[in-house]
Amino acid sequence: MDNPVQRYAWGSADGMTRALGIPNPGGGPLAELWMGAHPKAPSLAECPSGPRPLNLLLEDEPDGTLGPDAVARFGPSLPFLFKVLSAATPLSIQAHPGKRKAERGYERENLGGVPIDAPERNYKDPNHKPEMAVALTSFELLCGFRPIPEMGRAMRLISPDLHHRQLSRLEANPGKVELSVFFYALVSMQERDRLFMLESARARVEELLARGRVPDTEIEAFRWVLRIMDSFPGDIGAFGPLLLNHVTLRPGEAVFIAPGELHAHLGGTCLEIMANSDNVIRGALTPKYVDLPELISVLGFSPARTPVLLADRLSESEERYPISVPDFALSRILVSSSSSHTRRGSSPEILLCTEGQARLSCEGEQTRTLERGQSVFVEASAGAYRLEAGTDPSSHAILYKAYVPEAS
Repeated sequence: MDNPVQRYAWGSADGMTRALGIPNPGGGPLAELWMGAHPKAPSLAECPSGPRPLNLLLEDEPDGTLGPDAVARFGPSLPFLFKVLSAATPLSIQAHPGKRKAERGYERENLGGVPIDAPERNYKDPNHKPEMAVALTSFELLCGFRPIPEMGRAMRLISPDLHHRQLSRLEANPGKVELSVFFYALVSMQERDRLFMLESARARVEELLARGRVPDTEIEAFRWVLRIMDSFPGDIGAFGPLLLNHVTLRPGEAVFIAPGELHAHLGGTCLEIMANSDNVIRGALTPKYVDLPELISVLGFSPARTPVLLADRLSESEERYPISVPDFALSRILVSSSSSHTRRGSSPEILLCTEGQARLSCEGEQTRTLERGQSVFVEASAGAYRLEAGTDPSSHAILYKAYVPEAS
């Protein structure tokens, strides 16, 4: 497939090149590489008649490309979008809606006459957007509200006395209602109060770090407060690292981001897989439209530590990440000169080679070679295929397989 690149301003100029060998001859940010059939930017599939947008190919031949099971559940479209994401600066603090919320929001904005491409449009489609991020390099993000005691300790270190009353209420009643009240009061603060609080917090964070009074486990979160203040002056999102879990993923580690979970990617290169939706509701760290009441209505306000996920071994050659959503699943495939991988299912798949070189053999088709950074769409009707590495004793390859899981 020939995959489109999104050059958003926060993207890294060399992250994808270093991680996957994807060239960037013109320089500038390479933010996201999209692999899939999203109508905004579909991949181009190499067909005998020439390149075709993948979304049109699926619409024309749904049973062969997607399979009857996937078509019955999701219609003639691929239910997931697979991405490579590389961030040089933080992305917006945001959340995605659940299915019912998305359906109602999409209908409401349609009835209200909000153009689909309007900057103030929250719901571009009626779909939910669960997603998972898998690190290709060291990758940092904020994900989900911290446990209340941790949040209280961090905020008390930097917050003026004025805000201790709200913290005390939250700590005394650490439930969803009080957390939503505390969070909304913070992010909707009047400009004068917000700037005063940020200025006071900056001085306090600098002092705490200089004097070594920040716990070792919190140092990176506090440093991110200062980095965000430098990148987004006057933005209340600078408190995000103290309110949300700061997570650093090593290559191969993952986090699952459920609908209604507040999050922000901070830096590094990762794979993302998500339901095929463009619904994003932003709260901070962005020049784009921010809708705080709608964001509050979407959030789940369930404080907890964010678990880091590892892939579970399915066979000698395949490991699968433990997620349970109907739209997508993700596996990692490892092949070498002494170990191959065979598919016997009938799901539509996207294979991305992230290391080495792999040979893909399918009955009745010419063997294809996948280099690092290259991807291929495997039709449901393709049936069994075989993945092998080169014949050299040291040859190996790592591929990630995005696919539609069987109905439960």
